[in-house]
Amino acid sequence: MKPQVICLGAINLDLVYRVPDIAGFLKEWGTGLARGGEEALSLEAEVRLRAFLPRFARSVGRFGGGQAANTAYALARLGFPAALVGRVGEDADGAFLREGLAWVNLDYLVQDGESGRAYILVDPEGERTILVAPNTNDDLIERDLPWEALERARFLHLTSFADEGPLAVQKQIARRLTAGPRLTFDPGELYARRGRAALDELLEQVETLLVTEAEWALLGGGLQRHPDWAPPIILIKRGPLGARLLTPVRYLDIPSTFEGQPVDTVGAGDVFAAGYIAGLLIGLNLPQAVRLAEHAAAYKLGGRGRKGYPDKRVMERIIERLR
Repeated sequence: MKPQVICLGAINLDLVYRVPDIAGFLKEWGTGLARGGEEALSLEAEVRLRAFLPRFARSVGRFGGGQAANTAYALARLGFPAALVGRVGEDADGAFLREGLAWVNLDYLVQDGESGRAYILVDPEGERTILVAPNTNDDLIERDLPWEALERARFLHLTSFADEGPLAVQKQIARRLTAGPRLTFDPGELYARRGRAALDELLEQVETLLVTEAEWALLGGGLQRHPDWAPPIILIKRGPLGARLLTPVRYLDIPSTFEGQPVDTVGAGDVFAAGYIAGLLIGLNLPQAVRLAEHAAAYKLGGRGRKGYPDKRVMERIIERLR
């Protein structure tokens, strides 16, 4: 079955650690990384980090990760044919990542080199500080792209990489597919920190931009006015406050439906993206699609890892309440 949605972005092995003293770690790490922030690692820095972590952290486990992979998996679990485009290593980590993407079309994955890794440091308050070793992700080139499949897809969901090369490839896609799929874009902190000028070519072609409040501020956006430079639809993910839908004519707040203490926040934003795209695929109007996204993300907060992602039956129950 041809994919209705293709997700393109970095694919990582998530290595999760508990860090009781995140302030002490960040001071000793010494790069200026802030609590809750994200930083890309060179090969040398990853070696240093691996030697550094045992002093401050306890390993919790390893999981499949990366925004694009999480969103593709969430869509497939909701019952929508989704494919993943990108790179994984030709190593044991790459095999692990592929095994964790059941139901996702992996025909367009390139296996080469060493897999990307994300070191996720969780402090006692549940805040996540992330250090990313991109490895093979940063080797993405135009030859890796399945142009025919991209042109046939209904949606193309773009997420971030660490290096300039893959970003240039994504800009090329946006220029070429002006009459192809609808583009959604979740830049994450790594792209948002580059600033709006670095992303202009993407923002001009994208239909929906998905950002956290902090990422939106980094791009120069405000909460109440839709700026002229922005894509038509802005979805601002605001954690416990829910989400804000911002368009040229209005803004609308969608409250969070989650109650209690989250079990696991990793991937909740990617499930949000999947719920939003799923809502548009089945014909929901824009506010309904955002409400579905918020409900889906809230459901994920109650479960650990990808096992906590909602399935088609959960989505159908949510939709019954929306219509």
